[in-house]
This record gives sequence, structure tokens and C-alpha cells, in this order.
Amino acid sequence: MVLVALITGGTSGIGLDVAQRLDLTGLWKVHIIGSNLERGKAAAASLKNTTFHQADVTKYEQQGNTFQKIFNEEKRLDFVFANAGVAEDTVFFSKHETGIPPRPDIAGLTDINLTGAIYTSYLAMHYFRRSPEVTMGKRNLIITSSIGGLYPCMHTPVYSATKHALVGFTRSIGKQLWNEGVKVNAICPGVVITPLITPELKAYFSEKVLITTSDVTNVIFKLISQDDVRDSKGTFVSRDQLHSQAILVSGEKYYCVDIPEYFDEVTQLTHQHMMG
Repeated sequence: MVLVALITGGTSGIGLDVAQRLDLTGLWKVHIIGSNLERGKAAAASLKNTTFHQADVTKYEQQGNTFQKIFNEEKRLDFVFANAGVAEDTVFFSKHETGIPPRPDIAGLTDINLTGAIYTSYLAMHYFRRSPEVTMGKRNLIITSSIGGLYPCMHTPVYSATKHALVGFTRSIGKQLWNEGVKVNAICPGVVITPLITPELKAYFSEKVLITTSDVTNVIFKLISQDDVRDSKGTFVSRDQLHSQAILVSGEKYYCVDIPEYFDEVTQLTHQHMMG
């Protein structure tokens, strides 16, 4: 049986590392999506069972057409990795002497990191539902958030806001999609050495906190393995509860991060109604 994976942002960094690892197993047909044609062709050419599709994740029609093309060919989807993202491209704290300051250039950032990931997730739901019934309970949607989606980041506040949003989104859709046989989880890596980390960003962090794409890929493989997991603080999560999780990746360690505690009965009851 051949499994089918679709990876946005799959031409470099974490996405490419996951594609390479899946490709090596011989068990997967991998489809990587990216906007850079040259880089995408080179990535796919280096792998045996991987196909590149050029698409802009912020354009719903382009993503939709790509999903449709892949599904028409494969007749199933087993794993969708909503991974496309960019780092901060504006200095939010810039000072201006007079008048109305120029509009902050954040549209590209929010469109790729948040809107694009939501489009990917929405399309994944549709095509998971059309996949063979035998795949129910084994389908995986993994969304790339960040350590900046769990903790504030002064250096990249808009990026951090989009990644916080993805954690909330994952926790909000996870229960419903698990009822439909899809496990949804968000990975929240620390500072990963990828093309996204510009020299300017890298300068904020000491070498000892930098992690590799392999550290992240290892956790992703745990999530799609259909096994129970026990994180680095000893928290056990059974396979049937391994959804709606925000998972911090800290080097070779990983942690399932809980939602905030309930401070009183009204808070807990309110949340139950929100999710009921």
C-alpha cells in the first residue's frame, strides 16, 4: 500500500527534510508545493517518489487546483503538512518623526503564515473526507507553528501573532476533525536552521539554542506513526488522544503543551460550551 503526502513549503527547510525522509522509506508518494519553480524542480529531481507542484499558497484557487490534481491522480490523501511560512519582513517598532507613518508591510507575512495555512487545512479536510474509509483514524494534518506561537517574541511580533493564531486554530478544529478520523496537531519548533533564518534574525540567538530540521522531522514522524507517545517530561499521550496538540520541539526534546489552566468553574464551563 502506497501512502500519499502533500507538503506546502516543501522545497526547502523543514518541509523538504520531511519530504526526503518520507521518500527514503519507499512507502510514500510525496507531493511538494512551493512558489519557486527552480528550487522545486531541483528538490523533486533529487528524490525518487516526489513530485513538485508550483503554487502560491495565498491564492486559494491555485492551492485548490493543486489538491484536485493530486487527488485525481492518487485517489487518497494520508498526510498533509501545512508548512509554508516566512519570517518577519518588517520592523514593527520603527520610529517616524511626523505625520501618519507608512503602512507596515505585513500582508505577505500574514497571508502566507496564517491565511495560506488555513486554506491548506480547509482543502485537506475536503480531500481527507473523499479518501478511502480504511484511512480513517490514520489521516494526519500537521500545521507548522513556532516557539513564537507559545511564547511572545519581541523581535518578530507579527510573525509571533500568526503562529499564536495557528496554535489556537489547531486546538479549535482538532476535536471535530478527530471525529472524522483526522489527527490535527501543531508543531512549535525553536529556532531552526533553515533559509528563513536570515543573518539578522540569527544574530538575536546564541548558537546553543539553534536546532536542526532533523529534530523537527523526528517529532513529525512520531505523530504520523500511529503509536502512543511519551514526551520529554514524561507526559503520556495515547494514540487516540494524539490530536489538537501543540508540541514544542526543543532540540532533541519535545513537549506536549497544555491549554491554559481553568481559573474557575465559569471559565471551564464557558470553554466547554465553546467546544461543545
